[in-house]
Amino acid sequence: MKKTTFTVLLLLVSIFSFGQYLDNQFYFRFGYSNPSWQQFGLDEQKWNSVGIESKTGANFEVGSIFLIKSILNREDMAFGINADYLYAVFHNYKNENDINETNIGIFRAGSKIGPSFTYSPVDKLEFDIYAKLDFAWGTGLVTYYDDMIDDADEIFLSKADFGFSTGLNVRYGILMLGVEFNTITAELESDDYPGVYWQYMVDSEFYNSTNEDKKSKLPCTNFTIGLSF
Repeated sequence: MKKTTFTVLLLLVSIFSFGQYLDNQFYFRFGYSNPSWQQFGLDEQKWNSVGIESKTGANFEVGSIFLIKSILNREDMAFGINADYLYAVFHNYKNENDINETNIGIFRAGSKIGPSFTYSPVDKLEFDIYAKLDFAWGTGLVTYYDDMIDDADEIFLSKADFGFSTGLNVRYGILMLGVEFNTITAELESDDYPGVYWQYMVDSEFYNSTNEDKKSKLPCTNFTIGLSF
């Protein structure tokens, strides 16, 4: 019995001490983006108070992981740089109690880059953890009715914005799964009335405040699936 137990433990140690030879990765992925109820500094109760009780989202990314193997000089783990050349994310809040089913849609596109750490406990299985600086090229917000986006009621646009993201990837072979928390702020200015910002309207509606804070908080959590080569 002792010999069997020792043999099993020895095999497990051998398996988990053998990692694949790590290499740079190119990937593309897509998935569900869950917009937080805390967007615009609100909470779920405040959203519900104006009839908005459902939210959804989607995202897409294409990028690379560049490994710096000389730092650790090991085959099973490495530090690196994780860069998303392009990402796009869309969030939607729907007022299902409104006869016109008014929507608030938010679209953002940009790039991200930051340090990463990759660990391979067994052959073909790899874990990446990372933190990135998020550079949004542009963000847009539109209020519209279902099937009538061409007749948008209001449009707000923001130029360059910065934020941060942290996440975890699990890769097996070419399959890649990921979860990421993203936080960024945007100065969403009215396309029709320059100098008027979306956050002004939010603060006035929910906080009876005239505080002219231009920045809107846009946190979200992304769940993705994709391919890595």
